[in-house]
Formats: sequence, structure tokens, C-alpha cells
Amino acid sequence: MPESSQTTRPAVSVVIPTLNREAMLCRTIETLLGRETYSPYELIVVDQTEQHEEATNRYLESVRSRFVHRRVTYKSLPRARNDGLALAKGDIVVFVDDDVEVEKGFLAAHVAPYADPKVWAVTGPAPAPGEALKSRTDISDAEYALLLTDDRPLLNVDFDFSPCSWGVGCNLSVRRAEALRVGGFDEHFVANAVGEDAEFCYRLRKGGGTIYYAGGAALVHFQDPSGGSRTDVGADYVRTLAYNVNYFCRAIDRGLADTIRINWRNYRRFVLNRHALGRLGTLHASYLRGLYRGRRQPRWKSGASAGDT
Repeated sequence: MPESSQTTRPAVSVVIPTLNREAMLCRTIETLLGRETYSPYELIVVDQTEQHEEATNRYLESVRSRFVHRRVTYKSLPRARNDGLALAKGDIVVFVDDDVEVEKGFLAAHVAPYADPKVWAVTGPAPAPGEALKSRTDISDAEYALLLTDDRPLLNVDFDFSPCSWGVGCNLSVRRAEALRVGGFDEHFVANAVGEDAEFCYRLRKGGGTIYYAGGAALVHFQDPSGGSRTDVGADYVRTLAYNVNYFCRAIDRGLADTIRINWRNYRRFVLNRHALGRLGTLHASYLRGLYRGRRQPRWKSGASAGDT
């Protein structure tokens, strides 16, 4: 890792949870090791992959001395984040996905807003490859107003604003002490863990912190179709989506009307779409099963085991 005589800058830990990623994981690590000049920082990889390809193993071995490699036997994104928190030595912990490329100055842009003690978390742009960031003049006043609400769209903009309602898990930093104080990430979110980042940010805000959107804390999110915690858009995906969404609505105390609206939107998209009509009965049953379990799942408490849905 880069070294510096500066002692006033907060120490940073970068955590990459990974599952069944190969070349893209290597690319993510390489961009952090090659482009990042912030000091002091450490890199932690929480690796849930049972067996990597030989090329991946060779690369990881070649840079072994430059990062912390934590091998685990479970498959849970929020649990991997919590393991990263426990291992981290930095005051600021930055979470990125295992299929991203960071831009130059990424960590410095994440750290700068923490000069304000009210800022507990920072997020930034995570555009797809080739997607341009939007400037203030590119969006309408109505879109700008939504940035500051709980229902803000995920606009990838190049300017700062605060308070921000929540941060995306593929590009999110947090004060380690405050993350631990609110209990870390909720391990009852499963599979692709839809909503776990928003629920975590909800607890940070409820605890008194502010979330800051830093336009300069940018990375490219490839959303690699291989590996990761994704499943095909089929019965398993529909079931876990319905579970996560309904658990999320309970966790953040969404009202009944909002919960019905969110469920109807997802049901139309994933069950009633024209590509799924031949499996309507199976998908309908899967959605209802996930909805039921999500509504009944007890709230997770820090230190408890994750539920199996």
C-alpha cells in the first residue's frame, strides 16, 4: 500500500466482498492497487468463493502481500460486509463490489466529506461502462428535488449534495465506529440482498448521521453477469426478491399502502411480464412464498445467525 508521512488523514479500509468472480475480481483489485494513491489505506477481500480458477489463484498469489485475503465458507453479502468491518483497521471503511473500476482520486473524494462530524456515510456515482455522469444542468428541477428525498431516483450525477437519503452498496463508505454502533449490516437479507444498503443507511440516519453524495467519488460498475449473488430471473429470483423487499419494508417501517405499491410494481415486472407468462403459476407461488416469509421474518440482531430463506 502507498505510504506517507502524513498522519492527520484518517486511515481507510477498502472492503471487497466477492463470490464466484474471477477475471473481474482481479481487475477490481488491480485498479485499486494501481490507481489509488491515498495513504494510509488497506485493502480487504472477503472471499466467499469455494474454488477459484487457476488464473485467479495465480493473480491473487502474486499480490498476496498487498491486501488482506479473508476466505470464508458462507454465502452472504451483508455477512461479508460485517466481516470486513470487523477486520478493518481504518476509521473510514469503503465498500465496493467485485466488478468495478475506481477512478483516480476515489478514496480522497470519499474521505473529504468526513471533515464534517455529522457525516456518517458517503456514496458516489456508479455508472455502467460508457454511461456519462449528469451535471446539474442535465437534470430538471424536479429531478434535483427528488435527490434529497427517500424516493430519489438513482441518478449518476457529478456534483455533491447532502443530505442524501441512502447510498448504493457497490460504492459506499461509512465511519467504522458508527457502523458498529448501529449494528452493522442486516444479515437477514439474502441472495442479491436487495435493500440491504438502503436499510443500513436508514439506521445510520435514524441514529443521527448524515449521508453525503460525493460526485467525485466515482467508479464504473460493470454488473458482471458471471458470478456474484445474482440468480436467473426465475422462481428462485422471484422468491428471494419478494422476501428481501417485504423484509425491507418491515425493517424501515414502511406503511401498508407503500408496501402494497412496491409489491404490485415488482409483481407486474417479474411475474406478469410477457416473457414469464408460460411460468405464471410457478412464479406466482414463488412470489407469494417470498412475500409471506419476508413479512414474518424476525428482525436481525447484531451477532445473530442469518436466516435461510
